[in-house]
Amino acid sequence: MVKLNDNQAELFCYSIALHYLENPTGENTRTFVGSYDFHLIRQGNDWKIDTFKFNLKYIDGNVDLGS
Repeated sequence: MVKLNDNQAELFCYSIALHYLENPTGENTRTFVGSYDFHLIRQGNDWKIDTFKFNLKYIDGNVDLGS
């Protein structure tokens, strides 16, 4: 979803990230589910991200993966 306001924009999107790391426990995956909020500014013909935030909904799998 995008909201435009002159030379600024707010964007929202859902996100799923799957991490894999083979380890001795055999629990090799971790999944993050959430969304992103982005804020962009227009600089000439380009749009630049000036802030973003990940909003975690939940983690599934091996929460200690990579620790």
